[in-house]
Amino acid sequence: MKQWLLPNSSLSELAATIRQTHRLYAPVRLPDQVVFREIGEGDAFTLDYANTRTSVKTLFFPQAETMLTYERSLDRYNDISAAPLDSVPTVVLGMRPCDARGLELLDRVFGQGQYRDPYYLARREATVVVALACAAPRQTCFCHAVGGDPYSGEGADVLLSEAEDAYVAVAQTTKGEEWLATLGLSEADQDHLASAAAIAETAHNKLVEIEPVAGLEEQLTDLFESDVWGEIAEKCIACGTCTYLCPGCHCFNIQDRALANGGTRLRSWDGCMYEGFTVHTSGHNPRPDQGARWRQRVLHKFAYLPENVGMYGCVGCGRCITYCPVRLDIREVIARLRIETAAQLQGEQ
Repeated sequence: MKQWLLPNSSLSELAATIRQTHRLYAPVRLPDQVVFREIGEGDAFTLDYANTRTSVKTLFFPQAETMLTYERSLDRYNDISAAPLDSVPTVVLGMRPCDARGLELLDRVFGQGQYRDPYYLARREATVVVALACAAPRQTCFCHAVGGDPYSGEGADVLLSEAEDAYVAVAQTTKGEEWLATLGLSEADQDHLASAAAIAETAHNKLVEIEPVAGLEEQLTDLFESDVWGEIAEKCIACGTCTYLCPGCHCFNIQDRALANGGTRLRSWDGCMYEGFTVHTSGHNPRPDQGARWRQRVLHKFAYLPENVGMYGCVGCGRCITYCPVRLDIREVIARLRIETAAQLQGEQ
């Protein structure tokens, strides 16, 4: 497979070329964070960043979106208009491999089986995803524990790797290969390939040693009634930060908002950390406390999703660790569950 060279000095030219045929999203540095924004003529963007606070998931699965509108007038009572699908040709440039892998998970959730999500799939199919390998993993990164890698191209169409004064670009899909062929790039030379390999080796050496999650799903089945969930949840304040920042969380709520002359049907993100998430119409709540809600969160990510779609619901980006206001660390939760499982097995012997 060809490896192309993208010089740093050509990034602005690349953006201008992309914008001729595609909508372009790229990381933009704000005073307090880096966010993905649509890039217009002359707009600055950066590929020199650790990771965004919010996941790039929002570009494909918005926090709130209109599904349909309806009218309530004499001649158009309850006439329904479906919201148009967003199929604008798009390039997302520079997302980290953990976020790209999160898209792979959403592909399986929203794009497989009997029920397929047209809103997500329209955006996904119209988009070229250009991932940026993580040359400097942070202390909170643990993608390697959940089957990922800072240089993984999973979920992406193209993977960029740092190489001194340039990036080496490698297609991961046919879509990516066809897109790269339109850019007029030269093939990467041996010096830049050697530089990229050295930077990748340094990046892998920076990863914090952690036990792989593989096999946890089998252990969790015996902990459903355990008191450990209440202990884990003791300091959780149910703010939902972990849910809203997660590249893999995909639960949503659907509401009709009635207005005087019509209304809209909206879907918006929801989360298992909230008390009202599972409240029945009768008022009964099968998950009445935060321990039960933490049990659902962990089982969903590390047991149910592997069984249903073949992937963990966690990509190891570390956002929930970095931004949790009470410092509830999912890595420590997993370690605590392993200890509980071992203790339970020892008690049965």
